[in-house]
Amino acid sequence: MDSLGLSVPARQQRDDRFDRITRLAARIFDASWAGITVLDGDQAWFPSAQGFDIPLMPREDTFCSRTTSNARLTVVPDATLDPDYAGLPAVVNDGIRFYAGVPMTDTLGNVIGVFCVYDHSPRTMPGRDLETLEDLAAWAQSELVGSSEMLRAGQVQKAMLPAAPLHRDGWDVDGICLPALAVGGDLFDFALTNGVIHIGLGDVMGKGTGAALVGAGVRAAVRSTHPEVVTGTDLGTTTHRVARTLRGDLERNESFVTLFQCAIDVASGSVRYADAGAGLCVLLRVDGTVERLTSEDRPLGILPDDTWTEHRTTIDPGDRLLVFSDGLLDLLHDQVEWWPEVGTLVGEHADPAGLLLAVRELTAAQVALDDVTAVAVYRSPEARE
Repeated sequence: MDSLGLSVPARQQRDDRFDRITRLAARIFDASWAGITVLDGDQAWFPSAQGFDIPLMPREDTFCSRTTSNARLTVVPDATLDPDYAGLPAVVNDGIRFYAGVPMTDTLGNVIGVFCVYDHSPRTMPGRDLETLEDLAAWAQSELVGSSEMLRAGQVQKAMLPAAPLHRDGWDVDGICLPALAVGGDLFDFALTNGVIHIGLGDVMGKGTGAALVGAGVRAAVRSTHPEVVTGTDLGTTTHRVARTLRGDLERNESFVTLFQCAIDVASGSVRYADAGAGLCVLLRVDGTVERLTSEDRPLGILPDDTWTEHRTTIDPGDRLLVFSDGLLDLLHDQVEWWPEVGTLVGEHADPAGLLLAVRELTAAQVALDDVTAVAVYRSPEARE
């Protein structure tokens, strides 16, 4: 990771938001090169570059290393006449003569990158041009800081999910959350305590940061009911408690949440569940029968006096359950009578890992317009009560 929290594969990807700005800079100043340089340890990389294509280079070989050290606008009219720059590869090998760079800072004032233009001919930059360059740099800085903050938010959101799949006593549970943006409003959680698996999957109306913040509250509220759920408290009651906890947040944000919760007894396979407006849960029986776990209860945040009902079923040896958010529906051929297609998808994969990989590949192969989240529960055919 670098100072912006970007991994090596991520930092080598160019971004259209930055390219628009550097293209504009190259045109305005009629410059041979224009780019954004980020220094990471002893290396430099380029989120955007016009006129050159260098993924990485040594920090000491860049003009921008000096600009970062000085932390101020730097203009070099003729690099061949300046001993600090004359020996740089861009000057010696590529014939660069002119350079102007503006440091970009984060909210704490730390230099995180440099917005710069280069030319193969010596030149100067009048005051108005310098102001324009600084304006473009400020635009790029806003995009760069916002991008890094969103990436960090996505990393934090991912860290809040279960750290590992669950494998215990013939049961396999795993989940996946694929936000349409850097962060999303979907969430899932699962845990095994005292022989009971508690699973929750929620979907906050909307996408992006706002939905993610509400989603974090939903996850915390659901997790707070875990001790009661595993001791047998009615799931309709705990769902009502979650709704009451979230009521103020949902009203202020004019939002609502669909939520599916279930508690599975590992020994017997008995299942208690409550469905608050989700309706997206398939139980594939060992004989190939596809069942939907449904409810007529509304999402959280619709009416203040809503209540929710606990329902019951069983997961027998060899059965498989998949609960998911409506983002997956967008990727299916039939979005009205979708459960046979989902049942087929579940039946084609022998374990949750394979099923969730298929969901990931399906999402990557199409344009996902919404967050896609799923939790899979498989009970081994050899399980015995």
